[in-house]
Amino acid sequence: MTDEVDLELFREPAPEGEGPTAPRLMVIGGAKGGTGKSLLAANLAIYLASLGRRVVAVDADRIGANLHGFLGVPHPAGVATYTPPLPSFASPDDEDGETQETLPFDDVEDTDSDLALVVHPGPADGTNPPAPGVPGVVDTGVRGLRLLHAGLDEPARGESTRRRRRDLTERLTKMDADWIVIDIGAGLDHSLLDLWLDADVHLFATLPEPTAVEGTYRFVRATFLRRLRRLVEQAVAASDDSAIAEAGASLLERLEQEGRALPPLDLLRKLRAEGHPLADQVEQAMEEHDTFFVVNQTRLRADLELGERMASAARRRLGVRLEYLGYVDFDDTVWNCLRTGRPLLIESPGTKASRSIEKIARRLLSLAAGKYRFAPQPTVPLATHHDLLEIDRGATDEEVRRAAKRAREIYAPGSLACVGLFDETGLERLRARLEEAHDVLLDPARRRPYELSVFPPEPTQASTREEEADEGPRPPPPVITPETVFTGALLRAVRLSKGVRLKEISQKTKIGVSFLQAIEGEQVRHLPAQVYIRGFVTEVAKFLGLDPEHVSRTYVRRLEKNHPERAGAEG
Repeated sequence: MTDEVDLELFREPAPEGEGPTAPRLMVIGGAKGGTGKSLLAANLAIYLASLGRRVVAVDADRIGANLHGFLGVPHPAGVATYTPPLPSFASPDDEDGETQETLPFDDVEDTDSDLALVVHPGPADGTNPPAPGVPGVVDTGVRGLRLLHAGLDEPARGESTRRRRRDLTERLTKMDADWIVIDIGAGLDHSLLDLWLDADVHLFATLPEPTAVEGTYRFVRATFLRRLRRLVEQAVAASDDSAIAEAGASLLERLEQEGRALPPLDLLRKLRAEGHPLADQVEQAMEEHDTFFVVNQTRLRADLELGERMASAARRRLGVRLEYLGYVDFDDTVWNCLRTGRPLLIESPGTKASRSIEKIARRLLSLAAGKYRFAPQPTVPLATHHDLLEIDRGATDEEVRRAAKRAREIYAPGSLACVGLFDETGLERLRARLEEAHDVLLDPARRRPYELSVFPPEPTQASTREEEADEGPRPPPPVITPETVFTGALLRAVRLSKGVRLKEISQKTKIGVSFLQAIEGEQVRHLPAQVYIRGFVTEVAKFLGLDPEHVSRTYVRRLEKNHPERAGAEG
């Protein structure tokens, strides 16, 4: 991850002679009210405008539209001009006993009273006239920055918020601007999720508290399932294959039944177990699904570490990437600026919160420019000890200890990062696996055979030649009786009689080809520990249709008899 980005790329005006281009959309969402969505949207828009870009900040929050307050401008919808009525007086000296006539309200000329509140909305965008009931784009006083109040919190009579949001999306793509920063508020409405998925850059705000963390994971699940639904619908519409249409319909029906609580990883495992034809598309969608988020109002050291812990826990449980872009320190200056009606980056640019937001803005620009570097992940097989501790194969003992300590903290009882992801039973099982991974990888006698079984070496040239020699006419199957003692040569003879190559067995059993060759050649020095040999031989016997218990028992017993020195060393 890097904060460096060539800001000159964003300061240069659009090339002359070229037509207007579609603006880039930056969407800001949040787990719930009060997470800092409007604070981030307002100040990110100011930051972009300070780079010389034409920016429109859009308040698309349908519950609490208050972006104007963080920009220091009145509500764009305004209120009717207020003119206080003049009091009426009765003259005690009136000879006729009549009271003085009260002036009618319309005849009052004193409209310059200090009590009068007059709102002068800025000019509407001429090329994009506002929709009925939606105020126009107004000036904010910040050069290059305008504000559009979408009016989703006060839809016109007979008009739904969902419809207005769809109309808003179409309008935004035609606006004359370089960047459009949209505060979408909180929620899981489909039109909101579509706006999030269609954005060029998005950012999610959460807080170091259980309800906000749980809301973050719920939003990740909802956006992924919405993305998957759209992809499946597109695949079905573009394909003439009835099988694809049927598979897509069944998957859409399952998504409807399961709801938004279904973790993507659980869905993929179920589809793999069933052999569903769209399982590969689901896995690809998981790999491409990113959610960038920040933690706001951090006070403690644990709050600063929460983002990384949430990213790790989400990867373990959901199977999708939750990318942590940084934090915003708790700062009373934010409250003071909001109260005085002055934007934070303009009023107090050197405060902790301002510096944090500027750092996040630079990372977002790096994303937009394609220069953002994601945190590297260990390239190890899934569901292994190394994957659980998030370490590479060559990790030192000290790295294993540090990784185990970090994992214990992430999945500890009462961990904030696990709220909404794991139940207590699942956490207990996960913690047991953590301890097993720690113990195995710190014990040289157990680690080496384990890593040999997980990271098989690549086949050598000799093995390639041997595989090529396997091709040819099939020999007759060997005679096997209940008293047959299985040797490596006999296993090879059975395999060749069935026309099976070692590579096929390896792909099915996940056992390295080099280990299969060592089993058939009884090359003891290339074999792992005895417990792994027994398991490997069992899997080979199952693949070849033999009695796995008899094959593994006779093979291992014969190996122990012919190589007693190995059995003694392992014992």
